Amino acid sequence: MDSRINLTREVGRDLWRYKWQLILAIVTVISAMAVIVVTHSTRQKTSEYNQLMAEQDKLDIEWRNLLLEQNTLMEHSRIEALARGKLNMQRPEPSKEKLVRQP
Repeated sequence: MDSRINLTREVGRDLWRYKWQLILAIVTVISAMAVIVVTHSTRQKTSEYNQLMAEQDKLDIEWRNLLLEQNTLMEHSRIEALARGKLNMQRPEPSKEKLVRQP
């Protein structure tokens, strides 16, 4: 009689005997991998969000500056329109302009 143990058969029996523990171990490893993937994705999205918020802040500042510039230009145009309409004023011709210098 052969006293050697068939290793493949013994491993198969052990796996079948402890199948629930094996299934739980596999599920635990899969769950751990999912946590790693989700954590990595969350970090990437947080970084992207912070970059977008910084860009939004820059664009907000530019928009405010453009509004100020627009209001300044509109005010000048409004004054010029009132001067032409109500006071019948107009720009002098370049030949009629005189340069005044202070000593």
